[in-house]
Amino acid sequence: MKRHELEERIREALGGTATRYAAELALNAVIRAIRDGLKEDGEVKLARFGTFRLKTCAPRRLRLPRSGEERRLPERTELRFTPSGARQKERER
Repeated sequence: MKRHELEERIREALGGTATRYAAELALNAVIRAIRDGLKEDGEVKLARFGTFRLKTCAPRRLRLPRSGEERRLPERTELRFTPSGARQKERER
């Protein structure tokens, strides 16, 4: 699903009377709140939906297949999402 499709679904969920701009503002507010929560706590839990969590991955070495040269990848932070148990049970049905 693309962003504009998500905005359209938000607009429909608001009864179809909301403007596209209002739906865009609502989506931006949710994304901004999740981003800010991750910056502050490193984790955002949404009941009956799931958990967004930042994970720090250690630096690692890799070898380039063509040249055989070894390189070192720096430490990085990844965003992980874990669906809640209730959502997983719905998917199994």
